[in-house]
Amino acid sequence: MNRINKKKPDIIIVDDHLIFRHGLKAIINYEDVGSIIGEASNGEEFLRLLAYLKPDLVLMDIDMPLMNGFEATQKALAILPNLKIIGFTVFPETQYYDKMMKIGAKGFVLKSSGFNELENAIKTVMNGEVYFVKKYRSVMNSEINRNETSVDSENENQKSEKNRKLLFFPWVVNRKNFVTF
Repeated sequence: MNRINKKKPDIIIVDDHLIFRHGLKAIINYEDVGSIIGEASNGEEFLRLLAYLKPDLVLMDIDMPLMNGFEATQKALAILPNLKIIGFTVFPETQYYDKMMKIGAKGFVLKSSGFNELENAIKTVMNGEVYFVKKYRSVMNSEINRNETSVDSENENQKSEKNRKLLFFPWVVNRKNFVTF
């Protein structure tokens, strides 16, 4: 993280379990990581909150009644395209992570993670970077290595052309987007 964001983010917690929302709110307030400005028990409630609250960040559960986190994230980003959303779930399967990231979430944390993981995710996302829970960082690194191996198998002319382009367009392959600790 290059730049440290001094302002505590205004956060909305979206989760269908009241005790979980209250516990998360207490920890975030106690650790002074952000200001909880709203809570919702499902995606529909969350979207109604967006009519009068403008959060910097949303902690979005995936599996909720009435409207799940996928649909709520998609609709929220249509309303507020710069809204930062961190998917927050008990489901460790990569399909949930993949879908949230494709929809536009900026981070993904498992509920089984410790608070330090969540705090890192909040700070990273608020600094404009994407955050992958530790479990998925190794998956992402494997993908990067697999892509680099396939580049090695190209003929020399193709490699030279690709390297020349990367020299002039370094943002095409930017490993800094993959946060590691």
